[in-house]
Amino acid sequence: MSRRSLLTGIVLVGALTGCTSGGDEAAGRAAAASSRGLRRRVARDSTALLARYDATVSAHPSLAGALTPFREVVTAHVTALDEPGEATTGVAGAAPEVPARQDRAIAALVEAERRAADERLAALADAPPELARLLASLAAAGEVQAHLLNEVRP
Repeated sequence: MSRRSLLTGIVLVGALTGCTSGGDEAAGRAAAASSRGLRRRVARDSTALLARYDATVSAHPSLAGALTPFREVVTAHVTALDEPGEATTGVAGAAPEVPARQDRAIAALVEAERRAADERLAALADAPPELARLLASLAAAGEVQAHLLNEVRP
């Protein structure tokens, strides 16, 4: 047997063994768990953003009509991030503080939307393709929300 044949055989056996080993399964499970964790973290952040909208409307009821479409978009984001069979629960902790002035309350929402969009973009590097596409879409939607919120007049 030539050295080339021997090396080719070793490479083939290694490749075939690698394809059937539990190592790939373990790596797949770890990647799936990491993806679920990332998805849950982003869902929690979106739920916190939703809580900010609710707190703002509670503090400034006259903004309810103007903020309802924005809140509905964030609600859709939370729903899109939910794992099948799991619903995102409420946010632990205190309700977000809302500025007393309406214009500052809206500015706080703009900042929260931008921060959420930035965090979603930062998470793209750790996300598998399907989740990365969702996060990119949600980040773009968040930037649009932030831009349009600047047009809300108290």
